[in-house]
Amino acid sequence: MPPLKEVRNRIKSVKNISQITRALEAVSASRVRRAQARVLASRAYANKAWEILVNLQNSTGVSHPLLTAREEVNKVMIVLITSDRGLAGSYNTNVLRVAERFEERIAKPVQYVTIGRKGRDTLIRSGANVVAEFSDMPAEPTIGAIAPIAKLAQDAFLRGEVDEVVIAYTDFVNMLTQRPVVRIWLPLSVSAYANRVAGELLKEMPEVTAGNLSYDYEPNAAAVLDQIVPNFTELQLYQALLESQASEHAARMAAMRNATDNATQLVSDLTLDYNKARQAAITSEILDIVGGANALQNAIEAATKMLLDEATYSVPAPVAATSAKRSSKGDDLTIIEGIGPKMSRALIAAGVDTFAKLAQKTEAELRAIIAEAGMNFSPSLPTWTQQAALAANGDWDGLNTLKQNLVAGRKA
Repeated sequence: MPPLKEVRNRIKSVKNISQITRALEAVSASRVRRAQARVLASRAYANKAWEILVNLQNSTGVSHPLLTAREEVNKVMIVLITSDRGLAGSYNTNVLRVAERFEERIAKPVQYVTIGRKGRDTLIRSGANVVAEFSDMPAEPTIGAIAPIAKLAQDAFLRGEVDEVVIAYTDFVNMLTQRPVVRIWLPLSVSAYANRVAGELLKEMPEVTAGNLSYDYEPNAAAVLDQIVPNFTELQLYQALLESQASEHAARMAAMRNATDNATQLVSDLTLDYNKARQAAITSEILDIVGGANALQNAIEAATKMLLDEATYSVPAPVAATSAKRSSKGDDLTIIEGIGPKMSRALIAAGVDTFAKLAQKTEAELRAIIAEAGMNFSPSLPTWTQQAALAANGDWDGLNTLKQNLVAGRKA
């Protein structure tokens, strides 16, 4: 199990990441609503413009270079729309995979025009032929923002540098579904070859009003077509960009929500691991304390047993305690049987302040000292000198034996 400090640092790091993902989710949720509103507002207009272009193409006697299909397709240009930033789940990966599959299916030389840094970087790393790249598109793009891209693709098609131009982008279906597709852009009609080899990758075209519609042109058909065809084809790229931006924000919002949920679950799991590690550490410390206490107790018992085994004699508690109480002026005479505190003070006043001095006195001298002090005689007085001699020699066992054999202060 990792150390507690490492687990705490991981919990803190994951919490910080969850705050970032939660903020990104909120930002994407705000942007996707506006992007969705723009897509839905322009989708009907773009579809109707595409229908007009199809009807113009099918009309008798009407021709425009941007609407005219080539007899043979030798070179293809793919306008790839991705995002400038990551953290959008599989949004960029899916549209890149669709573009690569389309390139493999048609088996023709392909050149790329990228919109977005993620697609550009991936294609350059893979060695693809990237002829132009555009990035940092505005959050709310206008027709003017994509005009250079449309101009580049139209000029390449009109000069014959490419025979077909397609747009690879992500079609916005709803908040939960975004479908990467390839849309034939120039010319407007889908070639039979592309439909045969990569039909499942192509975007389904909107329904067109049945029958050939007749149009009146003012001042003439050529002037009108030269004006509306480039604008309407440019509109198809603009609509694809709006679809891609709405899909990007929806994908990022879902990805950040999943990341936040995963971070919350990870914090919960790490907190459980931290609590387990902390409990294990506390249990280990308690076991160390209990083990140390038991070891100390065993050591004390062993030392006590060793001292008891090595002891050759023992001094009774009262005698040992009193023998240690020796003042700086002399011995504690109260150890002698029959001498109390008052009797001890009388003897000390007479100059008998040690066991040795007391042992040298005769019974008559002791009686004279007691009489002079005005105190009564003690029955054990005849044994004082003998007890004092034993105490002066340090024979405490003999003193205790003598005291135990006294009956009413006298020898038995």
